[in-house]
Amino acid sequence: MFLLMQAAQTTAQWTERWISTLSAWVALGFLGLLGIAILYYVFSGRIDLSGLISEPTGDASMSRFQLLVFTFVIAASLFLIIASATPPAFPPNIPNGILVLLGISASSYLVSKGIQTSSAEGLSGLGPQVTIKADRAATTFNGPTVQCQADVVGLNDKTVTWAIDPIGFGSIDANGKYTPPAQGQATTVTVTATATEDVSVSDKEIIKVS
Repeated sequence: MFLLMQAAQTTAQWTERWISTLSAWVALGFLGLLGIAILYYVFSGRIDLSGLISEPTGDASMSRFQLLVFTFVIAASLFLIIASATPPAFPPNIPNGILVLLGISASSYLVSKGIQTSSAEGLSGLGPQVTIKADRAATTFNGPTVQCQADVVGLNDKTVTWAIDPIGFGSIDANGKYTPPAQGQATTVTVTATATEDVSVSDKEIIKVS
């Protein structure tokens, strides 16, 4: 009887361990595929990292850089805590030091952005400005369109006029959607957004067409 109970208990423990291991591998595989997808979008130009640690003007941002560094520090600290456990396991309670670091980093960033956005000029740091963002950096002949968006800072009128160079190499509508030509020689197209209120304020974006 005792041997039967022990065997049943061993079987239950093995089943529970097998389910836990399978769940861990499924979660790990999902995160791995997610990471691969993100890297693919980054290298294909569909995710733009140019503004990760910079302001809309292109100037370096100390608050963004600090938040990025603290994020990696917190992630590395949590990984070491999990890896140093015997057996490795997620801690039931997150150490207060990690939460304090996260709070300091996030608070510093929020205070910095709050001060910066207290005025329209604070968003750009250089007065009125137009900033273009495109949903992709390249396209193909007769391929997908490229949607451009222009953010206007420091002006009451937020509208812009769109233009492309070379002229006639595809088209761009009033909403900033660029349509590549059906055929031609591979080159780059310069998309320009000019503020309607002040034509001296503009920005350019380069799109590769191949």
